[in-house]
Amino acid sequence: MKLSRTGWNNVIIFSVMAFILIINITNNKIFSDDQEPTSSEQPYILGEYATILTLSIHPNVLIERIGRTWRSTPAIIQGQALDQMMRSWQHSTGNIIQEPPEVDQQMALVVNIELAGQEKTSVLNLYTTDTELLVYNHLNKQWLSFPLAIFSQLIPNEILAA
Repeated sequence: MKLSRTGWNNVIIFSVMAFILIINITNNKIFSDDQEPTSSEQPYILGEYATILTLSIHPNVLIERIGRTWRSTPAIIQGQALDQMMRSWQHSTGNIIQEPPEVDQQMALVVNIELAGQEKTSVLNLYTTDTELLVYNHLNKQWLSFPLAIFSQLIPNEILAA
């Protein structure tokens, strides 16, 4: 088979294009973004990139974002403790519970959270058991389980005492 120089250039060009196409197709199958979350991925309370505007712990405390800082009304928690509390709300991950446990609805601590870019307020019910913290998100109707130690990071004792 005898090809001219231009013919061989065309063969090389089409071979490289085919190779790139094969790499892209296999790469998309391996690293697809629309896959269901695997069991090793743990969901965040509010979403990985959620920006909290206000957080209301019914009926005691209202926490508002003021620029890059936070303000608590009444001012029972301030400064670094307040910043750490809000960081915990944004970065805590738990495990999804498929079968919700039996809990006393009257024992729920109700937390309302307004997020940037979201029209509806997220309503969370927090329940503590002997071994874990259970969170029910009314917006996406999902139960999450956290270690009990997370509760004191999300709701410091100063807020409970108010």
